[in-house]
This record gives sequence, structure tokens and C-alpha cells, in this order.
Amino acid sequence: MNIRVICINDKDRPNEVPTTRWIKEGNIYHIIQIDKLLAQGGIYGCKLSEINNDDLAPYQYFRLDRFAVPEDLIDEEEVLNKIDLREVEEILKEEKITSENIG
Repeated sequence: MNIRVICINDKDRPNEVPTTRWIKEGNIYHIIQIDKLLAQGGIYGCKLSEINNDDLAPYQYFRLDRFAVPEDLIDEEEVLNKIDLREVEEILKEEKITSENIG
């Protein structure tokens, strides 16, 4: 996964995350991983290729709603060609298993 996005919300940086490892509104980033964060109430979070916060638990992810795909970066044919349906099916399968386990 490598999705180009623009940061639309860099507010409320946790004090434990240094400014050098925080996002900046208006900057372009690349999402390399998206996960449902059950410990955060089930919101979606993402990891970026430009910033590695794996050692900053529990701040390894950025909220997905902090990003958007800029209109000028959208090429529908390119986006559709890069979607791996096996990845989508696996994510949906994992979510179903997780929701069944939760009740």
C-alpha cells in the first residue's frame, strides 16, 4: 500500500510525540498501512512512509481522518489499478472476525 495524501489536520499533537516526528498541515505523505485501532474506540489509524513512530507506543499511528486525497493527485484509472482486492478482502475478513469476537 502506498497512497498519496495531504495532511488536513495537524492539531492536538500528543506531548510524547516530538515535533520532528509529527505531521504538518498541507504536506504530502504516503500511507503505507491502515488499521482499525480497537484500543482507541475502533477509529482507523495509518502509518506513513515519511514518519516512523513504531517506538512511540501508543502513538505509532496517525488518525486517518487527519488526511485527504488531494483532487489534483487523483487519477481514477491509476487508483483503480493499484487496489489489490485481496488486501481489501483480507481487511474485511479480519474486521468481521474482530466484530464477531467482540460481540
